Amino acid sequence: MTEFLAGFPGLLALAIAAAVLFAESGLLIGVFLPGSGTVLALGWLAGQGALPVWAAALTASLATIAGCQHGFFRGAHPGALNRLLVDRVGEQRMKRIESAMDGRAKPTTAISQCFAVVRTLVPRLAARSGMPHLHFTACNTPVGALWGTGLTLLGAWSGEAYTRVHTAVGLLGLPLVALAAAVLGLLWWFRRRRDFSGNRGTDFSGNQGSDFH
Repeated sequence: MTEFLAGFPGLLALAIAAAVLFAESGLLIGVFLPGSGTVLALGWLAGQGALPVWAAALTASLATIAGCQHGFFRGAHPGALNRLLVDRVGEQRMKRIESAMDGRAKPTTAISQCFAVVRTLVPRLAARSGMPHLHFTACNTPVGALWGTGLTLLGAWSGEAYTRVHTAVGLLGLPLVALAAAVLGLLWWFRRRRDFSGNRGTDFSGNQGSDFH
């Protein structure tokens, strides 16, 4: 996806990425499209100066949020593709999935935004389970913005490690990558604090000795 988008001018690359992300989160064919890879590619292009970072992050966030909204609408107004999905999954199995969302629709909607495939399916299931549209929007919009912005910045800041970051996000998902980054950040902070405390103790001992003599 990175090489593909890099072959287009900035605005056209943004438009193509927006179309892919909308389809990935809003259409059933989206289960076969690279959502996270597209956002990381946008971020990488922004990091190379081909795009403004803010434009890449805004495009990624709005496109995926709009796609999820479309998916919710299609779930509330089933069409031929939704009926085909029900037929393939099975009516009874689909009812069990919808029942499992009762009382868990909000956290499920929020968490699903961070993972491929379920990001495509959950909005439709949320609508079929009777979740109010306002509640869905309140869960989906902030997490969608965080997902789009976070992955864009990750791609922009990855530099030469882009390939490893892309692989890690694909295997682990953004939440686990973010958790690992937070743990590493805390370890770095504790080490800096320990080193600072040790230096202060050394300076204090040295000053005491000078004053004594």
